[in-house]
Amino acid sequence: MKTNETVQMLKILTIYAAGLLIGAVSGFLPLLSLAAGLPVLVVRHQMGLLQARLMALATLVLTWIILDPLSFVIVSLGIVVGYSLLNWRSSEQGLGIAYRRSLLGGAIWLAVGNFVAVFITQRNLLALINEAMTQSFQLLLEHMTAMDIYPPEQLEFLQTFQEQAVPIFNQNWPIMAFVFISLSTTVGLLLLARYEPAVAYSLANWRELRAPAWLAIVTFVAHGLHQLAPNIYPWLVNNVLGIGNFVLFLSGYALVQFYMRHFRFSRMMGVLFTLYLFLSPWLRPILALVGRFDALFDYRYYARAKTQS
Repeated sequence: MKTNETVQMLKILTIYAAGLLIGAVSGFLPLLSLAAGLPVLVVRHQMGLLQARLMALATLVLTWIILDPLSFVIVSLGIVVGYSLLNWRSSEQGLGIAYRRSLLGGAIWLAVGNFVAVFITQRNLLALINEAMTQSFQLLLEHMTAMDIYPPEQLEFLQTFQEQAVPIFNQNWPIMAFVFISLSTTVGLLLLARYEPAVAYSLANWRELRAPAWLAIVTFVAHGLHQLAPNIYPWLVNNVLGIGNFVLFLSGYALVQFYMRHFRFSRMMGVLFTLYLFLSPWLRPILALVGRFDALFDYRYYARAKTQS
């Protein structure tokens, strides 16, 4: 490796380390970790594949040295997402393959991490994360109590939240991991769009994206089991519904935006619809249902057929 490439990689690692420290101090580390794979992708496009692999290893080691185990698990997922996108090319493969690569890489990383945790500590990765979460909440509660400026109601709320956080995480960690990997992949694709016009073109046509038909069928089956037989694999059913509804909601939102553009609504209408979506609790499940039927029947087909004719 050339000297100038080594210097450039050290500069990138320095910026990455500074980002880790700022995120850890400010409390925004989970948000910043969505972009943890960007150093790997930047090196891939500026230097090459071998240097990008070295950068992935270096960022993992640096993350392990700086952060606690819980934060390392979160940030390392972002790094693995960036590594999973190294060999992906939008000119040959679609955006769906990019997300599947990231999800597969994240699943492999979590499985390997769990194996290492069991081998070293005789406890699985989930138990270690739960312990780290409990200790963090206890430390925060002790500091808030020692400062003697917080009212008892806030301390009691934090205590209640601490007792509920671990069970909620145990029940929903697949959904959280899926959403995190999906968002981290999107951040990586936005960076790739700067380097590859094909990626930018694919992202510009996000309204054309629709969920696969098999996902709609699986969520329909999971919804039926949830209603008719709630005691059959409740943990699995709830997580399948959570992941499926998340993807199908995005698909339904893309379909609505597609027809807004097809019927030449103004951009302001799209912005107002999006703002109302965040304020409306009943619209989100409707969009998820729209996404289910769109995955099965492809409603964009009619608009395309009419335009072509």
